[in-house]
Amino acid sequence: MRIYYSQCWEDPKPLMQSLAVTPEDDVFSIASGGDNTFALLLKNPRSLTAIDRNPAQISLVELKMRAIELLDYDDFIGFIGARPSKNREQLYSHLRPLLSQGARGFWDMNFETLHKGIIHCGKFDRYFKIFRQFVLPLIHNRKTVTTLLGATSTEEQEHFYNQTWNNRRWQGLFRIFFGKFLLGRLGKNPSNFRYVTLENIAEEIMNWTRYGLTKVPIHENYFVEYIMTGRYSNLDAAHPYLQAANFLILKERVGRMQLVCESLADYLKSLKSGSVSKFNLSDIFEYMSDEEVESTLQEMLRVSRHDSRLAFWTLFVPRPVPSSLNGQIIHLSSESEKLYSNARTFFYGSFDLWKIKGRSS
Repeated sequence: MRIYYSQCWEDPKPLMQSLAVTPEDDVFSIASGGDNTFALLLKNPRSLTAIDRNPAQISLVELKMRAIELLDYDDFIGFIGARPSKNREQLYSHLRPLLSQGARGFWDMNFETLHKGIIHCGKFDRYFKIFRQFVLPLIHNRKTVTTLLGATSTEEQEHFYNQTWNNRRWQGLFRIFFGKFLLGRLGKNPSNFRYVTLENIAEEIMNWTRYGLTKVPIHENYFVEYIMTGRYSNLDAAHPYLQAANFLILKERVGRMQLVCESLADYLKSLKSGSVSKFNLSDIFEYMSDEEVESTLQEMLRVSRHDSRLAFWTLFVPRPVPSSLNGQIIHLSSESEKLYSNARTFFYGSFDLWKIKGRSS
């Protein structure tokens, strides 16, 4: 049992814009690191359920929830690792009695992780740390990295990328580190590529990265900053749940969140018809067969209300609406493409927004 994602690596901005959560909504969200579920909570839904089949991910989200509930803002960001802190052990001792037995047991067994800050402990997050500490210095020095991050326009970014950044070492080492072999073993799991037919995923990631570093404003891209520096210099421009202006709102509402440790398929079967109006599915369809995707969508169709919205990301496995569900689920393609083109997490293949019209009579 391990944490794979201690932070959410999907941009919350297109998610929040596309789902347009209101106080009338009952929201279903893949837990992952919890960040984007907290972002949706800021929109004040009537109910919010975070689900993950991995108990370690649920334990992570639960600890973040309790930290929001009990700590003040400065202690919270220090405890989770967004800022330096020397008293994480003491802060955990205050949080520990509020944790469920499962979460308490997990963190007691992974106590050393707390000292480093829990937002840095995921396998995928440590993959970026390896890149930052051992690969990037072989390509560019700190001054070059700082210059790229300091660009104030996409024109400046593109010029710097073409003239300075995109050298042979960048091209060669990037393709090795972000190739299927190392990505599968150091960042994800080899099983995550079960349904991937793309031959050269490193080239695909290289193309996405080139676009992101030249076409997406980098001065407001905290994802790139973290990958290259391991920190967030301006928390007011970081993820919404890390911003001081949102902290008291989260503190007031976080107790409403329901955590579910169960497989998606099993949990959907337990829900009543018409009980969900908005779905944040992260990139979960990436790891399903065509048959599993279709059966999952059938259950979502059953539990959703008319005109419900469903948002998800893909990496290397495109997911069109299954032909059997055409007319019942509508791909909002223009809106999806616009949101994807401006996403700060440019290392995904697509962002997809679907509207669930309901079953045909």
